[in-house]
Amino acid sequence: MFSCVAAAAGFLGGWALILAWHVRAGGAPDLLAGGLAYAALAVYAMALAARCAPKWHPALRRVAVLIGCAVLAGIDAGIAGLQGETAQKAFFAALLGIALVAMAARHAPAALRQRWFGKGGA
Repeated sequence: MFSCVAAAAGFLGGWALILAWHVRAGGAPDLLAGGLAYAALAVYAMALAARCAPKWHPALRRVAVLIGCAVLAGIDAGIAGLQGETAQKAFFAALLGIALVAMAARHAPAALRQRWFGKGGA
């Protein structure tokens, strides 16, 4: 049985791992790795939103994931101590990864969406 509370805790745990990795790395972050990390987090968030809010329209779920993950990426840049252009690059690399997942969720084949989002699909 799927538990939304446990899945949300796993999502926040994944974000905490990304945050710890960025804080430990210090200095200039690896933009590709940060973008991929947030893309993976967005994949999890899309499945979480689809399974925990099945009555929401798919477009609303995609926007909610985009905004939620973008807020977490901004918090990450602040906590990691990044400033100026470095923070901006790290944030937008994360945002690019998140946006690509949101677009992939929209244009994925039906069989993949069924497996990714569960019975609700979309």
